[in-house]
Amino acid sequence: MQLLLPYADPTKYLQELTTKYGFSSRDTWSSKSIILPEHMGTGFVQVFIKNDIHFFRGIWDFNEPTQFYSPDPVGQRGLIDFRISNEDQLLHSAALEGAKKFGWEITRVDGIRFFIPEAYFTGGITELSRRFQSCAHHPQVKQLIKQLFEISARDFSNTMLLDAKLTEFIYYLIRHLSQKEIEPADSDGLTQRRLDSIREAHTRIMSNMDTEISVLQLSRWVGLNECDLKRDFKKVYGLPIRQYIIQQKIQMANLLVAENHVDLAEAARSLGYTNIRYFEMLFKRYYGKI
Repeated sequence: MQLLLPYADPTKYLQELTTKYGFSSRDTWSSKSIILPEHMGTGFVQVFIKNDIHFFRGIWDFNEPTQFYSPDPVGQRGLIDFRISNEDQLLHSAALEGAKKFGWEITRVDGIRFFIPEAYFTGGITELSRRFQSCAHHPQVKQLIKQLFEISARDFSNTMLLDAKLTEFIYYLIRHLSQKEIEPADSDGLTQRRLDSIREAHTRIMSNMDTEISVLQLSRWVGLNECDLKRDFKKVYGLPIRQYIIQQKIQMANLLVAENHVDLAEAARSLGYTNIRYFEMLFKRYYGKI
C-alpha cells in the first residue's frame, strides 16, 4: 500500500488522511489525533500546529507493507524537517542530509516529525548541514530525545506534557544547530585545555576530508595520547572518531551529489575513497538508498 500525502502543510495533511484514506479524527487538547481505520491497521498520528511550526507524534502498525510518499519537495515553504524513530533514537533531516524527496517505508512506526522554518536558525542550509551531525549527537539533544519517548503517547491524557516536551526539544534544537561551534552539554570535568585539543582534532578532521587520517596522526597533531583522544572526542562529539569521520564523509558526499550534481562515485573519490563499492555500501546503509 502507498500513502501519497502533502507533508509541508499540516492542514492539508490532516484533510488528506481523513478524506482520502478514511482516518478518523479527534481533538486532544492542543493537538488533533488522526486514527487509523481498523481495516488498515492500528495506531494514530497526533498533530500539533503552532503558527509556522508543526510537529507529529505517531505510533502505528499497518496490516500490510506500506510506503509513504509526498509530492512536496524537501524544503518547501522554507521548512526544515527533522525526524526521530524510537527504534534508534537518532535525529535525521531530509533537508540537512541532502534528500530531495520525502519517501519512507512506514509499515510499523513509533516516531516524531518536526517542521521548523529555516528563518529560525542562524546560517543557511549548507552551513546547517555541516553542523547537523554534531548537533544530532550532542549529549543534551540525545537526552531530550530519550525523555520524549519516555512519555506514553498512547495515553492522550499526556498530551499537555508531550506538547511541552516537544516544544522544549525544538527550542534546544534551534539553539544548538544555530551555534557555529557546538559546545558539549557536559564536559565531564574536561579542562579547557583538553577541550581545545579535542576541538583542534575536530578541525583537523573537517579540513582533511579528502585524505585518510589515522587516530595516531590526530593524536600527534593535538598532543594527546590515542586513548585520551578517543575517549574525550566521543564525550564531546558523541561518536568514536572513525565513525564520526565516516558519517561526515557520507554527509559531505550527499551534499556534493545534491548541490554540485556529481555522481556518487566521483564524490567518493573526492573524499579519498578508492574502493567505490565499499563507499556505496556505507552510503546505502546510512541513507537507505543510493
